[in-house]
Order: sequence, then C-alpha cells, then structure tokens
Amino acid sequence: MRIFAKSTLCGLTALLLSTSVHAQDLSVEVYTNWVSGGESAALNAIATAFEAKGGKWIDFAVPGDSNAPGITRIVAGDPMGAAKMQSTDLDELYAAGLMADIDQVAADNNWKERLADFVWDSITRDGHVYGAPINAQSEVWLWYNKQVFADLGIEEPQSYDELFADLDKIKEAGIIPLAVGGQDWQLAILFYKVLAGVAPDVYLQMQTDDYEAALNSDGFKQAAEIFGRLRDYDDDGSPGRQWNVAVNMVATGQAAMMVMGDWAKGEFTAAGQTADVEYGCMLGPQNDAIILTGDMFLFPKDDAERAGQLLLAQTMLEQDTQVAFNIAKGSMPSTLDTDVSTMDACTQKAMAVLQDPAKRLPGLSYVMSPDRRTGLQDAIGQYWSDDSASPDSLIADVLSTFQSTN
Repeated sequence: MRIFAKSTLCGLTALLLSTSVHAQDLSVEVYTNWVSGGESAALNAIATAFEAKGGKWIDFAVPGDSNAPGITRIVAGDPMGAAKMQSTDLDELYAAGLMADIDQVAADNNWKERLADFVWDSITRDGHVYGAPINAQSEVWLWYNKQVFADLGIEEPQSYDELFADLDKIKEAGIIPLAVGGQDWQLAILFYKVLAGVAPDVYLQMQTDDYEAALNSDGFKQAAEIFGRLRDYDDDGSPGRQWNVAVNMVATGQAAMMVMGDWAKGEFTAAGQTADVEYGCMLGPQNDAIILTGDMFLFPKDDAERAGQLLLAQTMLEQDTQVAFNIAKGSMPSTLDTDVSTMDACTQKAMAVLQDPAKRLPGLSYVMSPDRRTGLQDAIGQYWSDDSASPDSLIADVLSTFQSTN
C-alpha cells in the first residue's frame, strides 16, 4: 500500500466548509484495479489535485480485470472511501443500501449540465448521485499509419466504398491492410464501429425493447455485410492477437490501419509517435458518431471518510483534474465543457464532435445487461471466424441470444 503525502488545506466546497472539518479528517482510501505505469500516472494526477486541497489519498490497488475485490470488501462491511467501478456495479451496491450519495457536490458543480445524458443516468439512482465519472472513452477509432497513406496517395475515406478501395490498394502494395485482434471483444468493437457508421439509429434501437426490429433492419444487415467483407483484409496472425500488438503493427507500418478504443494512443505514445504526425485517427467513415464508455468512482457509506469523499468527488470533475488525468490515461474528459486545447489532436477532434448531442452514443455497458452483451460478443466472434457465415446467420444468432437473456 502506498500513501501519498498530505499538503495544505484549501478550496473546500461550501458543504465541506459548513462541517468545519480539519485536514486530518480528509483521508480517503481509494480502490482501483489500475496498476500499469500509465494508469498509476493517471491516478497520481487525481491524488495530487486532491492533496493540494488538503486531502490524504491512500491507495488500495488490486490488479485484475474484475472489481470483485472492491465489491467483496464493501459487502463485508469494510468499505473504502472510493472505488473505481462500473454502472452495473452500482446497481448491486445501491440495491444493498451500501452507497453514500454525493448530491450536493453534483448540484454545486452543475454536473448534470456538464455530462452527457446517459453518463448522468449511469451515476444516478432514484434521483440521487452516487458516482463521479472520471473519463470518457471512445471505442470506435480507426487508427492509421500516415506514412503508408502518403506513400500510396490515400486520404481518409469518407465512405465504406472508399475504404474498401483503399484496402485493396494497400493489399496490392504488399502491406497488411487491417490489423485485427482476433479476440471476441476486439471483434465486437470493430462491428460496433461499422454499425455506428452505417446505422447509428439501429445501434440505439438494438438497446431497447424493440430490438427485434433493429436486428431485422436493413441497417443491421448492411453492417453485417461490411463487417464480413473486412475478413479479407486481415492476416493469418489475427486469431488471438492482443490489441497492443495490432497497434504496434500500425505504428511500425507493417499494417496500415486498425480499429480500437482511444487507449490505443498509449501504445503509439510509447513508440515515440504523436497524433496527426506519425499516426492518424478518424471516427468515420460515413458517420463520426462516437460510442462512449468510461470509468467512475463510487462512494460507499463510510462515516469516517465522509468529508474526504466529498472533497475527492469535487476534485475529480474539476477541469484541471480532468485534463491531467486523461492526458495520462489516454482517454477524454467526462465533462463536455472541459478545455482540451492542451490535449492531443484526437481528443480535440472527438470533443468537437461530442458538442452535438446526436453524435453521443452510449456504450453497451451503460444500457445492456452483461449476459446480453456477452452473448452478442460471442455471436460476432463466431460470425467473423466462419467465412461461409451469412449476415442472416449473424442476425439469427443475435436474435436468439437477446430472446434468451434480459
């Protein structure tokens, strides 16, 4: 466990001032599963801002893909002050009466007006606020090697017809057109990008009770056809490939393009590359709507850490914290009004698009049950791996999955 140093008390919210708390009362133990270098740097950005206001950050990091260690402690009656979780985790913990609201902080700092509607919905239950969304991440970036594009006279494609023409030209040049991570979750991201590009209305309808109409629509079938055609442009090493390997294939020019979330920027940065210089990023072709996911911190009931919780929640959505954290994390600010002029070109591009509410599409983790998401992901992976599978077979498999889950 690492404990960050304490600094001078300043800048508390009106709510905190009214409690006449002292600096020693502002300790918060913070649970995350973020342990990599970039993740630790991002957490340090929050801790530094928190401690500048008199807080004391106590780190409780457990590596792994699950939030189970944090949930177990909360349920067992040994809560930490703040925990990095997902909206689905909030459902369980709120139902058990284990969450503390941060209503006053959210009201004092105009969170509802500063967040996308579905992000606001993800942190509220029954009219109360229980989470602080620290970032936004877009899953639907197309990353490309700018030198490969320049050498072949290719510009950013504006439609899928243009994209396929470019892929053919790249293939003829002996370069892998599309670096694909052949794991189900990566293939699902690729499919969602196509669907958001050709039929964003269908992507949204798929998340509702009217999913049968969405799955049987021309838009869903067109997305399945395009997705299936992309099989012809990956390489034999695709099955099981890790996402970071695919990113590095683009960074080195072994491949021309790949699709992945904005966390891919971390790999380009590690390779000494800069957005819009050595590598390019685009949200199209066809439609630049952005599928957004993100991380949040929840605040379990813990009277001993209550004052620190409120100060930490306030600090997390301040503009300076949002910028510093997300530069380190490779993601975007959760707050739509944040000045991103000091951030990378891709983030600036995305934040400009997000000013249009119609371009903000909720990631499935906000609106779809884990069972249904897993079934959809499995069906997409099976469809990709079977060259003989037709779009109708994907539609049938997804429809069956949705009908058997809730």
